[in-house]
Amino acid sequence: SREQRVQACAAKLSGKAATVDTLITSLNKVLQHPTEERYRKVNLANKAFQERVSSVPGGMDFMYAVGFEPLHGHLVLQSRDPALLWIGKSALEQCRAGTTYQAAKEDEQLMQALSMSEDQFESEQAKRRAEFRQRVPEEPPEGQAGNSLICFHVNEEQVWRRFESNNTLEDLIYFARSLKGAPLKDMAVTNITMAPAVRLDLTTQLGLTLQRLDLWPTGHLRVERAT
Repeated sequence: SREQRVQACAAKLSGKAATVDTLITSLNKVLQHPTEERYRKVNLANKAFQERVSSVPGGMDFMYAVGFEPLHGHLVLQSRDPALLWIGKSALEQCRAGTTYQAAKEDEQLMQALSMSEDQFESEQAKRRAEFRQRVPEEPPEGQAGNSLICFHVNEEQVWRRFESNNTLEDLIYFARSLKGAPLKDMAVTNITMAPAVRLDLTTQLGLTLQRLDLWPTGHLRVERAT
């Protein structure tokens, strides 16, 4: 079906963070301003579009899948299908939530960081940590039933934080990445609550709850760079 084609095309772009970001922005504009022609037409000679979409494997396939058609040096959305556009936007946003996108985003940011001054680099690091912190669930009140108290060990520092027992490993990872000194990329997290310590799988266990991970009612996690 057309919907499945859109979802398949989006999935192929999960490792291309700049492409995913550009396409989401473009679809947002089309959906928010359905009658404005400028948002329904893309100049194929535009350098930013060439760099971020048309030169990326799968980029043009996605554009065609959501309804854009080539016309006189442009891509034009002649017959707008709001449902298909929403499906495309949703599929790309699912990519954003995945580890493949996040790793690609971090690679891009690292390349930018290499050209920054020390002050600029520190500012960018703080900004990225703040973005991760915004994804962390609200801390439950002290003493609330079902709370789990987690201690994050980062270098020589220890940071305590309350979570709900039905929060997931992914929620913990967002919090860990927000901590100063924690790696933003290639992170390893080990449950050191009891011996022997257990290395957590940040690919297959992200959706598991703290209760399933034996991190309730309390737990200790060592956060370090993966080797």
